[in-house]
Amino acid sequence: MVAPGLDASRRRTYRRAPLLALSLGALAAAVHAGPLELRQGSDVGAGTGFRRGETCLVLTAAHVVKEPGVEVLVQDRTGGTGKGQVAYENKEYDIALVTLAPGFTAACSERWPESEWLVQVRWNTALMLEARRHYPDGRDTRILLRWAGGTADTLSLAHTDRTGIRSSDSGALVYQGERIVGLVRSVDTAADRVDVLRFDVIDRMVGDRFRGVRSAGANAVAFEGVFFHGRPHANWTTYVGAWLTEGAGKTLVDVASPQWRCRVRAEVIDWSQRGAENPRYAELQQSLGTCKNNPLLRRSATAIKMCEDGLRNQLKDTPRQLRVHAVQLKVDVAPRSGAVLNRLRSVEIAEDAAPGLSRPQVELRVLQSVFRDVAAEMLSSGACS
Repeated sequence: MVAPGLDASRRRTYRRAPLLALSLGALAAAVHAGPLELRQGSDVGAGTGFRRGETCLVLTAAHVVKEPGVEVLVQDRTGGTGKGQVAYENKEYDIALVTLAPGFTAACSERWPESEWLVQVRWNTALMLEARRHYPDGRDTRILLRWAGGTADTLSLAHTDRTGIRSSDSGALVYQGERIVGLVRSVDTAADRVDVLRFDVIDRMVGDRFRGVRSAGANAVAFEGVFFHGRPHANWTTYVGAWLTEGAGKTLVDVASPQWRCRVRAEVIDWSQRGAENPRYAELQQSLGTCKNNPLLRRSATAIKMCEDGLRNQLKDTPRQLRVHAVQLKVDVAPRSGAVLNRLRSVEIAEDAAPGLSRPQVELRVLQSVFRDVAAEMLSSGACS
């Protein structure tokens, strides 16, 4: 295994040693299964197999397996194979899970990792990461990358040598040492940047599929999802599912699991928006007019100016209006026995005035807040106990 900081000459030596890689193949497979090659029709990409009980779920990029209902062929670096179907996809975040059919021989030894440590990382241009590419003949390639920016959900990485990410690496994982940082989604060849979705974001979406198998207990809930106009909405399902685990302390399991205590379903009947005056902006304007009349400041022109300049700077960063979301939501909670509970409620939520929030981030905050208002009392009533 090559250390992340290994110099370029030693990396090239490592790549020219297929016999050594083959001799260590069995040991490496026992520790890390490595990326799998995925094929669906003419599309080729990478993925990683994670164990879920006796099942193997392959995490990949959604655009690699974009054809609905078409079988996915999987192969590992030892020649082991498997066939599967897409079990989950989120096109906006570009991630998918493929469930392999029983009898697969492709390596699937990874356990779902923790991701909380990512919040503490201090990203900087000196931070080195790596993507891994494995081949059926046992060869390994480690592609060194450095941090070059990003958002709350993504990382933008730059290549450090001639060995770069290519389109068939979509779906591969990126590591810092032995810890998973994120998943390769795409490459911008013009800017020489690799777009990576952070693993803590992925964990919020699908992590409970793996944790639920290990420990469901008395809090096991089968979450059917969030529906809009009668159709499931993948992003909104992710946001509400995250609140059920993080906010309500529930463990999400499959509807087919015998462990669940109740089933939960949500349907957005209507979601509209309107503008409203921002009370904070009006408050700052009113304060601006009082600087000259403040008895503590009016004897000093400098103090008055400092007061006015400070308030004007705050006004620049404060929107005049806030967007108000009016959401009509229906929630059903069905215990294994007994009457089904349901609530239909209209809730208005003023959008957070924090600058720079993306549309998915706004939707997450709004929908989690609305669902909490509607469902908290239902979940605390004992129906799921």
